[in-house]
Amino acid sequence: MEQYIDKLSLSSEIKLALRNIHITKVSDLDGLDYLTLAEKFPKGYNVTAIANELNSLGYLYPPENEISVYDISMSKRLQNALIQNNILYLSQLSKRPREKILKFRNLGEGSMSELDSICQKYDIQIRSLASIKEAFDCCHFPVALHTIFFQNNIFCMDDFKHKTAHDLYVICQRDYALTMKTYYTLKKNGVMFKDWEDKYLFEILPKKKTSLIWQEYEITTVSQFSDYNEEQLKEMTSLSPKLLDAIGHC
Repeated sequence: MEQYIDKLSLSSEIKLALRNIHITKVSDLDGLDYLTLAEKFPKGYNVTAIANELNSLGYLYPPENEISVYDISMSKRLQNALIQNNILYLSQLSKRPREKILKFRNLGEGSMSELDSICQKYDIQIRSLASIKEAFDCCHFPVALHTIFFQNNIFCMDDFKHKTAHDLYVICQRDYALTMKTYYTLKKNGVMFKDWEDKYLFEILPKKKTSLIWQEYEITTVSQFSDYNEEQLKEMTSLSPKLLDAIGHC
């Protein structure tokens, strides 16, 4: 029988906080721990109190092999700045750009220097968006894409070495237009993508033809051609003869 958060012996504040991030059932907590729960909350929530109360009822546990900001020596100012931004474990810092960390309230140069020393001691790397911008300078990507790359641990061209076009689609948050534009730019700059079980049209056609077929028929992959009849396929192949080979493999 499904258990609902509102029926648990939690404070009304914590029930409301959980509802605000769309956790309404106990099953919504499956697979979560203190760290992954903290990542779900925006800044301003007392995630430690929420996690501890859930833990007291046996619904949430601390992650294994993680270094808590409560367990290492640091100034109270630095600790408060991290906790206020839902940083409960040092490993979370590697998922935040340096530029964003520097904007934490009450985190000045002194506290940042202290944090750098702690991260160096525990082998935690704080990366910068500026390094991504520099690595992809020849591509002239928008700043928003630098952030997306950061979130997916893409810091240089070589990080695409073992990626497929579908991996790129997932990295680009399943935005086909953004994926297509990024793919053509990366290919132009020497990136070679691995094969996968299907193919996107932009892998086999020029940008103009790909855009035309996508806008006209909402087709993004070769496998989708199997959903069309012979007359429709004939019309499409008239736009690009290269499609004949692709359709022959459907």
